[in-house]
Amino acid sequence: MFLRRSTTLKYLIAVPLAIIFYCEWFVFVIQPLFWQELECAESTKCTKILFIADPQIQGDLAVPPPLNVLFSWDSDRYLKSTFSVVLRHFKPDVLVYLGDLMDEGSISSLVEFHSYVKRLSNIFDVYYPIVQIWLPGDNDIGGENEPIRHDKVLEFNKVFDQPSVISFRNITFYKVNSVMYKVPQAPDDADLNVKIAVSHYPVLSKFSYGQQVNKIIHPHIYFCAHEHMSKYYKQTKNFEFKETHLLQSGDPVLDVIFNDEWLYEIFVPTCSYRMGTSKMGYGAAILENSHLKYTVFWSPQRFPYLFVYLVVLIIILIYVFCFCCVKLLSRQQRLVRSEDILPLLHRM
Repeated sequence: MFLRRSTTLKYLIAVPLAIIFYCEWFVFVIQPLFWQELECAESTKCTKILFIADPQIQGDLAVPPPLNVLFSWDSDRYLKSTFSVVLRHFKPDVLVYLGDLMDEGSISSLVEFHSYVKRLSNIFDVYYPIVQIWLPGDNDIGGENEPIRHDKVLEFNKVFDQPSVISFRNITFYKVNSVMYKVPQAPDDADLNVKIAVSHYPVLSKFSYGQQVNKIIHPHIYFCAHEHMSKYYKQTKNFEFKETHLLQSGDPVLDVIFNDEWLYEIFVPTCSYRMGTSKMGYGAAILENSHLKYTVFWSPQRFPYLFVYLVVLIIILIYVFCFCCVKLLSRQQRLVRSEDILPLLHRM
C-alpha cells in the first residue's frame, strides 16, 4: 500500500522515464536546430557529400564481459541515432567513410572482423540508393602502433570491393591509401571532373608523399580523418606556406573556390563519443559549379547523459535500500508488540 500511495515513487518512475525520453530521442531530434544551413542553389547541378570519420565501433576485447555487450550496444545505438538524423536532414548523394571503421579490426579474427562489418551495415543503414566509398584506417588494417596486417588488407578489399577511383556525376573521388602510402592512378578523362582526394591519414602534412599525390592526381581538395578533430589546412601548391584553421560549432559555412594558388585539406571529426573528445560530428559538403561549401553537423555529447543515468540509478537504489530497511524495522516492531499483548501462558 505504501508503494502505491507514495508520491516519491511516482517521481521515481516519472523522472527516469522523462530523462530516457530526452536522452534517447529528443536530444537527437532537436540537434538540427543548431546546425548551419547547407542547401543547394540549383538541385540539378548540386551534389551532396557526407563524410563519416573514425566510428571505431567497440570491439570484443577492450572491455571484459558482460560489460562489453552493454558498451557496444550503447555506442552502436548512439552512432545509429546520430547518423539517421543527419541522413534524413541532409539527404546526401554520396557517403565517404574515411577509415577506422572498427576499433579492433586489425587484431580481430576473421569471424570477429565479419561480425564488426555486419554491425557497421546495421548502424549506417541507408533507406535509399546512394554511392558509398569505403577507406581503411590503421585500426582496420594496422599501420600506426603495429605492422600492417596484409591478411586484413586483403579481407577489407574483399568485403568492401570497389575501385580506388570512383566517378559520380562531375566528381572523381580518389581513394588515397595514406596508411600504405599508395597513390591511385588518374583515369584519362579525370581532368574533366572535379577531383577530390579522400584518405584516412592527412596527406599534405607528409611533405614528400603529399607532393607525390599532388603531382600524380592534382586534386582540387583533400579530405582526411584520423585526428578526431575538425580543422582545415590552407596551403600553397608549392608547399612553402600553410595555415591551420579550427572549425568549431557555430562557425559559418566554409566556402572553397578552386583556384591555382591554394590547396585545402579538411579534417573531418570523429562521429564516435568514445574517442576522448566532446566534439563529434559528420562532415557535410555541397559541390555546385566547382564551388564547394563545407560544414560539420555536430552531434550531442553522450557522457553527460550517461552520468545522469548513473546518478538516477544511485538515487533509486538508495531509495529501495532505505524503503526495505524501514519495512523490515516496522515488521519487527509489529512482531514485538504482538508478543507483548499475548497472555503469559501463551508466551511461555
